[in-house]
Amino acid sequence: MDKIQNRANIRPNRCFFTWDIQYACNFKCSYCFFCNSWEEEKKKNRYPGLEKWKQIWDDICKKYGGGHVHISGGEPFCYPDIFEITKHLIKNFTVEFDTNLSWDVDKFMKEIGPERVKFAASFHPQFAKFEEHLVKIKKLKDAGYDFGINYVAHPTQLENMPYYKQKLDELHVSLDVMPFRGTYQGKEYPVSYTEEEKRLIESVDKNTASRMLEAYAPKKKEEQKNTDNSENNEKKTEQKEEVNKIQSDPNDSTAHYAKTNKHYHKLCRMGQMYTKILPNGDAYRCCLQKPEGLLGNLIDGTFKFYEEPKICVYDKCPCWVAMITDEEENWLFHWRTPKVRPFLNK
Repeated sequence: MDKIQNRANIRPNRCFFTWDIQYACNFKCSYCFFCNSWEEEKKKNRYPGLEKWKQIWDDICKKYGGGHVHISGGEPFCYPDIFEITKHLIKNFTVEFDTNLSWDVDKFMKEIGPERVKFAASFHPQFAKFEEHLVKIKKLKDAGYDFGINYVAHPTQLENMPYYKQKLDELHVSLDVMPFRGTYQGKEYPVSYTEEEKRLIESVDKNTASRMLEAYAPKKKEEQKNTDNSENNEKKTEQKEEVNKIQSDPNDSTAHYAKTNKHYHKLCRMGQMYTKILPNGDAYRCCLQKPEGLLGNLIDGTFKFYEEPKICVYDKCPCWVAMITDEEENWLFHWRTPKVRPFLNK
């Protein structure tokens, strides 16, 4: 293991890990990305065991310092030894869970305190009852856990959003609305939301949903032309050289890409300060999971962060908070974590 490569002075000042711990879930929501492929996705899962995971995360901490681990899936709380993995992680990292809260929250509260844990809990009306969900939310919130609720704005789930927001506001719990990305009744979303539907979504969530709708909206041709001209004029010599090198490689899958991404050709810290980890241990620069963005494999011991920001060479970047250098005002607000509080004696 190499000596520590401190990231504390590089914004966002900690390393971030999105860990899709497994592709398996006890819910089968119709709007899930995996709704028609769960059995196939499960084949990608690897289970190296508790002790191996402890060693992996200890090694990462020694090399890069502590950070924030956002555990998703699938449903993380269906994963073997998830409580024990969490207990070990919080020694050096803050931990966040994307979860449907279908598990025993009382057991969790008894074994793991709130000091370094955050919940981005989701509410799925197709499989959960809101009032029962609210009881668990209140327990965790009252116990001091950092908490927020995610809600998918599927066209069939818009009507009750104001009621959910009202009830969550009473508990001082945020509601982040995720625009639906997919096909419903032959229409592609989120571009197919009506103006009335967009107003409703933005009235419930003026921050996250509004930014995401703006990020996913197709650019007007003239706007795209102006953006491309501006970006081309501002490119630094070293950026042009790197892009030319990438595009001259006949084996590179990005060589044919057109400049339709507002991040295209810009220096980005994704891969230097962030990685997306898949259930098989593969770690990528960002959520696109392109071969040229592979940073290695955690389980096999080949994972390494970049030592500097790299050019974004993707034509279609789905990330609305990419870590573009010199544009921190557009994304730094998102890369916040629970405050690292001292552990309380139980």
